[in-house]
Amino acid sequence: MRAVLWLLIMIIAALVLLPTQMVAHAFNLPIRRTVPMLFHRVVLKAFGARVTLRGEPTEHRPVLYVPNHVSWMDIMVLGAFAPVSFVAKSEIADWPVFGYLAKLQRSIFVDREKRHTTSKTADEMIQRMREGEPVVLFAEGTSSDGNRVMRFRPALIGAAESLARATGDTVWIQPIALAYRRINGLPSGRQHRPRLSWIGDIEMVPHAWALLKDGSVDVDLIFGNPIPFDPSADRKAIASFLERRVRTLHASALLGRESDLPPLTAL
Repeated sequence: MRAVLWLLIMIIAALVLLPTQMVAHAFNLPIRRTVPMLFHRVVLKAFGARVTLRGEPTEHRPVLYVPNHVSWMDIMVLGAFAPVSFVAKSEIADWPVFGYLAKLQRSIFVDREKRHTTSKTADEMIQRMREGEPVVLFAEGTSSDGNRVMRFRPALIGAAESLARATGDTVWIQPIALAYRRINGLPSGRQHRPRLSWIGDIEMVPHAWALLKDGSVDVDLIFGNPIPFDPSADRKAIASFLERRVRTLHASALLGRESDLPPLTAL
């Protein structure tokens, strides 16, 4: 019954909001930035996801958000609290509903099998940031099992370097941690946390169905302190610094170390 209710609510939200977003894009209306946020919030509510927000999205522009990646739910959680453009794998473009919404949200699709497209992806990221849109880059390049943060890949962070060199602007990078702490009100723990993760070639629909049967999900969305990008610094060193910061925030949330986390933010 939970799954059926979620699907009905999602379909109704899509029928109302997707045409609205199409019109907003066609006429370049300001609401084109807020309609995807509303859609993600409706879907999260229907799904039974409870989000605890810590810290705040920076108001600095241009900005690149760099979170860890655990699940397809990451997109909804991040998209519900900030008007962003995602750097997403090309397969998402073919998803029903979500793929269409991703296109309307002006997501930047990257083909992981074609490395020569990296420069094109970076160019699109630069264009979005120059327009004042925060760009979300999952710098691990794939999703983890939810228990750890994997190595950040420095290649696409080069978009920040290119923008800084081309315009002379200060480009900001904000580390973000996503920590899935509870399933159906109970601590997820190392053993059960991988049930929330979306790794390998797992199909989205069966994975979502299994989560719906498990019950509600509690996730912490943690915005760390933004840092100004130094174009003269080593790209690998910057990626390593961001990785360590996200890993610290992620581990602190899972272990309940409140003193190591930014303050709670009113939703």
